[in-house]
Amino acid sequence: MEGDQNTMTVIQEDDYVLGRGISDSVRLDAQHLLWKMHNGYELHPRIPVTENLKIAEIGTGTAIWIFDLAKQLPPSVQLHGFDLSENQYPSPELWPENVSLALLDAFDEPPPSLVGQYDVVHLRMWASNFRRNQVPQLIQRVKAFLKPGGYIQWEDADLMHQNIKGSEAQAFEKRINAVFQRFDLDYRWVSALPDMLQKGGFSILESDTNRFEQNQAQLCTNTYLLALREILQGIKRQAPGDSLLSMTELEVDLAQLCLQNTKGIIYNWTPLSILARNCD
Repeated sequence: MEGDQNTMTVIQEDDYVLGRGISDSVRLDAQHLLWKMHNGYELHPRIPVTENLKIAEIGTGTAIWIFDLAKQLPPSVQLHGFDLSENQYPSPELWPENVSLALLDAFDEPPPSLVGQYDVVHLRMWASNFRRNQVPQLIQRVKAFLKPGGYIQWEDADLMHQNIKGSEAQAFEKRINAVFQRFDLDYRWVSALPDMLQKGGFSILESDTNRFEQNQAQLCTNTYLLALREILQGIKRQAPGDSLLSMTELEVDLAQLCLQNTKGIIYNWTPLSILARNCD
């Protein structure tokens, strides 16, 4: 993989609205636990495991999914994680022998050495990664990584269909949704993802939108509130000066909401889990 890394685009700055600090990484790892509790698996059980299986994760973040999965699969399986930034990667000396992590802009053409190489591509929590409707382009980029008949496993947060309880939480949701619209954070594409994948040349094997169970609702609330704090901070970094006051006011309201998050407040998004297969 060292040769591949040299061909990949390194982006020093990007408009990723979430954070990449230690607390942000801990939030990502906690979300991995949430998905694991909800789905009951890391790699979808309908994906056949063979000795020479090659798996890629696009937008790997802390690589927690890859690290967890590596313990469950034969050591001959290759797991490669890619992200726009390496700031959240564990130190290389901590990587399992069959794991490699590299830099990659998912919207660029993949290097020829990676085209058609993977049996499985995994994506998770891309909901806040789009300023515009770039999903069809991303789907085609991901498809290029896959072998004919390869699988895409995608888990994401449907923020348009939420489970929110508590008057303070409901009031905050209305205010922050107005901010999302103002700054072109459009989350409507998530619920349309199965149709987009079909149009992009995939057959949908499974699409699940069951809500989190009662024993998972608090973990979702905790991680979601932390993510909202990151999003507000990200908007402030990119927003014009006249927007800073309203962002700060929302941050204060969010801090108050965090103090009450164990007092009957539920602030959950709807999980969307998709397994699809490359029709080519």
